[in-house]
Amino acid sequence: MLTGAIDGGGTKVMTGLVDENGNVVSRRVEGVPTGDIAGYFTRCVTMLCECVSEAGVTLEDLRGVGMSIPGMTDGKDWVYGSPSAGWGSFSALSLLVPLLGLPEESIRFENDINACALAELRYGGGGSDFVWLTISTGNGGAVVANGALVRGKSHCGGELGHIKVEYDSPELCGCGGYGCLEAHASGPAIARMCRQAGLDVDAAGCAELVRAGNPVAKEIYDRAGMYLGRALAQLANILNFEKAYIGGGVSRSLDLLLPAIRETFDRDALPEARKALIERTHLGYDASLLGAAALFE
Repeated sequence: MLTGAIDGGGTKVMTGLVDENGNVVSRRVEGVPTGDIAGYFTRCVTMLCECVSEAGVTLEDLRGVGMSIPGMTDGKDWVYGSPSAGWGSFSALSLLVPLLGLPEESIRFENDINACALAELRYGGGGSDFVWLTISTGNGGAVVANGALVRGKSHCGGELGHIKVEYDSPELCGCGGYGCLEAHASGPAIARMCRQAGLDVDAAGCAELVRAGNPVAKEIYDRAGMYLGRALAQLANILNFEKAYIGGGVSRSLDLLLPAIRETFDRDALPEARKALIERTHLGYDASLLGAAALFE
């Protein structure tokens, strides 16, 4: 039986139908502006309906519809805001129920990076103690301990992007704080460091320059890697996780970041915590989409 899945990202949306084995049998990918929340959700549902039509089924034939959302959520009704999408608090169900025409019990949603962690549990063989960190528009995170997702009292557990990693020259983060990982090691943060260094490229362009031997670009990637390693070491000292999975668009250049990540991690983490593996997720860009489907497992 198929499950409807919506990966509601901060810059792009992916929708699809997922079978019991984690195969995506139909999908749509599109850039959708986040400025108009109602318009954003309407477009997400329209894209999903295109997948349903292509597969020759109806929404009622699905096990349900799961959606990953780029913000903090209680997983039942409310989204508590998203710095990367520019959202405040709102009711997701009040938007999704009339758009989908399905009962509330057939609709589930989760924070996008929590969804990635659930996908790692369900489809990736991720183990029972790991963290999931994305390097993309922001630095989202999730924590799995003893095989269960850690949501926390107020549903903001695992917000790795807001660990403080810089105190001497902290940059302003979208959350309103200073020195957060997201302000120093996300895709936009890498692009900002490039501009400050006189390089007119984004994070992907910076990676190309590193591979071409540009020393300024390498210094920028090393600095971002240092911040990532600093954040992961703090987490390892608290959680003693087995693995750290890295996803998101910038993770395609993880090989360039990993030396500085590992050097900083091994310096700052406790000896036993240093045994943790740090690697790119094997689920690729489908992680959040698969996680939305995994909400019905």
